[in-house]
Amino acid sequence: MVDLLVRRDDLRVVRVDAGEPARTDVAAGTVQFAVERFGLTANNLTYAVLGDRWRYWDHFPGPDGWGRVPAWGFGRVAASGVDGVAVGDRFFGFWPMSSRVTLEVAADGGGVVDRSAARASLPAVYTRYLRARPETGFPPEHDDAAAVLRPLFLTGWLLADQLAARDWHGAGAVVLTSASSRTAWCTATAIRARDDAPAVIGLTSAGRVDDTAGLGLYDQVLAYDDVGALPVDRGVVLVDVAGDAAVRAAVHERTQDVLRVSVVVGATHWTRAGDSSGLPGPAPVVFSAPDAAAEGAATSGAAAFARRLGAAWAAFVTDRVPGLLRFEHVTGADALAGAWSALLDGDVDPRRGLVVSL
Repeated sequence: MVDLLVRRDDLRVVRVDAGEPARTDVAAGTVQFAVERFGLTANNLTYAVLGDRWRYWDHFPGPDGWGRVPAWGFGRVAASGVDGVAVGDRFFGFWPMSSRVTLEVAADGGGVVDRSAARASLPAVYTRYLRARPETGFPPEHDDAAAVLRPLFLTGWLLADQLAARDWHGAGAVVLTSASSRTAWCTATAIRARDDAPAVIGLTSAGRVDDTAGLGLYDQVLAYDDVGALPVDRGVVLVDVAGDAAVRAAVHERTQDVLRVSVVVGATHWTRAGDSSGLPGPAPVVFSAPDAAAEGAATSGAAAFARRLGAAWAAFVTDRVPGLLRFEHVTGADALAGAWSALLDGDVDPRRGLVVSL
């Protein structure tokens, strides 16, 4: 059994513990899951960077000073003490980077919900586990895509939905930093799927401009050094996926008179985060996917909202994903530790979709 731990005060320091032993019997109300596979993306890095601020470390607490970075993927029931949850059932949700985890769950509609006191105050989107069956939107052939991209697509789609509900804040352009990242891909795709969408402009490093433009996801792609070419003749929304204080400041300086809203979504440039106080234009706000999901469901009804999201995901994974990603499987703790280190260094080709099995 494997359990990967990360130092909360130095994300480059990791250790591998033995983790939970396999069980055949568990207490009533609990289920032991064998974590089959999970995606390793910049999303996981964001969870670690914002672990204290947004309580991501609280989902699967580690020993003093250490944390378990959460990841999205699939778990199979290894032992069950819950009626209606059988050994062999598969679920999609939020897991630690561990071989096995025992959760205190209750059956809830199309899945289960972690009812433990420790996670009771955490956002429901992270504590609900969906049954992974073809009829629930999880055909096996899309397992890799779901592990790597489904949470990123959810973030991008929810952000686009929220911006559209606010009429794009009257803006004529949405600017996305870290445009070569998969979170930005998903967000750009979701925005451009809207009939009334403004232009989508991507910002990325100079060496990635041509490749990013070739994806066909953006109306325009600029290098970070070319921020001076951003439009100032129309309203602008900044969607900051990079979390780079210098880039954010440069965009604010350039667009301050037309900047409608500045939304922080990620931290792919995690080593260059900094204080954003005192910037010209609107103060940056951190996007909350759980809040956006709750807002969308309340506005259109939970069932209709889920149908719209499901249809958008199905179209994305069928029409877009094959041209964007090649999936690669990472097996074992040592390989995971190496992939985590590469992620921290920004040394992961965004065209590689890493799927981890321990």
